[in-house]
Amino acid sequence: MKKDNLNKLEYAEMFYKFSLATGNTIETGDINLMYHGKYSFLKHTFDNKDLALTESEEKEGARILRFIGTYMIALQLNKILEDEWGKNRIHSKDSQIQNISQVIRLIRNAFAHDPLNPIWDISNSAKNKVYDIPDILTLKTHNLHGKRVNRYDYGGPLALLKLIQHIKTIL
Repeated sequence: MKKDNLNKLEYAEMFYKFSLATGNTIETGDINLMYHGKYSFLKHTFDNKDLALTESEEKEGARILRFIGTYMIALQLNKILEDEWGKNRIHSKDSQIQNISQVIRLIRNAFAHDPLNPIWDISNSAKNKVYDIPDILTLKTHNLHGKRVNRYDYGGPLALLKLIQHIKTIL
């Protein structure tokens, strides 16, 4: 793997883990966010009453952070796989490369047009297919097109983390 892509993958994985851990910690109420008394950058200044969130807003922000983490990892993985395996990787003769590429592409596409409300956009060539990455995840595209993404559709956040780790071993 190219060093630049390895660095990108490491940073993406780090952010993904951070988004999961931070999101879960905030959502379960295990942490109280601290707001500074004053924030300033160049000519703009705000105090904590302008930026502080309510407890329910913090929990919603935690959910959004996990969405953004998922979108970011799918976006970055898609670019790394394109760099490493080429633009035609979804048509690879190697079924593992094809399945990994399709799963990442489909997740990325779902988040691309509305990251806070991702909707499956399954192309005709990917409809009614099963993309299996053994011992990691299985994505069945039957009846997904146009539906809101549910983490259960692709095996959840830990399946994506396992996929990242697997990709590191095969690139």
